[in-house]
Amino acid sequence: MKDPLPPTGFISHALPCGASWLRAQWVDQLANAVGQATSPVITLALASKDSQRFRGRAAVATWKCDELSAPLVVRRCSHGGFWRHFAGDRYMGNHRARIEIEHSQRILKLGIATPEVVGVVLYKSGLFQRMDLLTIQVPNSVDLVAFLAARPTAHRRDAALAAVRDLLATCATHGLLHNDLNARNILLANVGEGVRAYVLDVEDVAWAPQRVEHVRAANHARLARSLHKRVRMGDLDMTPQQVLTLISELESHA
Repeated sequence: MKDPLPPTGFISHALPCGASWLRAQWVDQLANAVGQATSPVITLALASKDSQRFRGRAAVATWKCDELSAPLVVRRCSHGGFWRHFAGDRYMGNHRARIEIEHSQRILKLGIATPEVVGVVLYKSGLFQRMDLLTIQVPNSVDLVAFLAARPTAHRRDAALAAVRDLLATCATHGLLHNDLNARNILLANVGEGVRAYVLDVEDVAWAPQRVEHVRAANHARLARSLHKRVRMGDLDMTPQQVLTLISELESHA
């Protein structure tokens, strides 16, 4: 049986470490960066010079090398919720990667900021597959948790909250319901004197363009739960009242 066609805008390419779907302009770069290595791409990224590691359900790291025209972020795909206890990072087929790529493409076409996917590498594991998703790293960026934990100035805080409100409003306008909109899935990047907010991990989204107010409320509620959880875990040096104030600020004008 032939392998299914890759998502629109991607081509199939065999790497020594596994099969892949890559954007055409990245095929030579990634083939040269991998070379003859049979290790998963996430392993190469973790071992690369000045690799930066991020918190996630599974390994997430930057990948920088001379063969790449821009630093990438490599994320090992992994189940969340109930299935994480049983399946971990193993999937039946390649649907997981395909749906995140397709969601990402739709989100970008709508003008919502999310890192561009340049490829996915798939590794056979018995009857299952593991997969690494590759995106272009957004420069000068941190997630919302890291931003708040660093105690930004009032000016930077106001600019960041305005960017998050804009992101939430745009998502609601287009009916983008993010079922895992936790505070680490919002990325903040310095753009000149301003801040731009990006949405991450877009595999678990649904589309409800006819239910704008429902989407708006659901996204805000999911983010609020995440912020309360981060305070309880000690990730944010904030009191319960301070996080309530923060959530109220995010809801206003959105």
